Amino acid sequence: MPEGARVGDPFGEFLQKGSQAVQQNRPDVAIPLLEQAAQLQPNSFDALFWLGAAYSLAQRWEEAARCFEQAKEIRPNVASVWYNLGVVYWRMGRTGDAIDCFEATLQIDPNHAGAKRALDQIIATKPGIDTELTPL
Repeated sequence: MPEGARVGDPFGEFLQKGSQAVQQNRPDVAIPLLEQAAQLQPNSFDALFWLGAAYSLAQRWEEAARCFEQAKEIRPNVASVWYNLGVVYWRMGRTGDAIDCFEATLQIDPNHAGAKRALDQIIATKPGIDTELTPL
């Protein structure tokens, strides 16, 4: 059962049902449940993390970023929150922020395959910079 959740507890029920809906790729079901969980416990890492994941599935990038940013402040040493925030930033076109997040992911988990792959992909799609200087 997720952090802070107890059987018969509304927060726990919202969180459990919402996280299950995310895992079933059902953001339409997950978002209202997880929003209620986050209202009940605004500083719950799990509620914010799963709500960010649900918003991501719905391609609601700004809201997803806000949730992952808050979750990262609560638990800065969780690689998955940095990675997910990096993916969201990348989707938003915030490439520099995405790179920072993927690098932070690798600082926490040097073997994180997703972060390595994302950085490789970003580097491959960046236009080359001419190495010769041009005169005035």
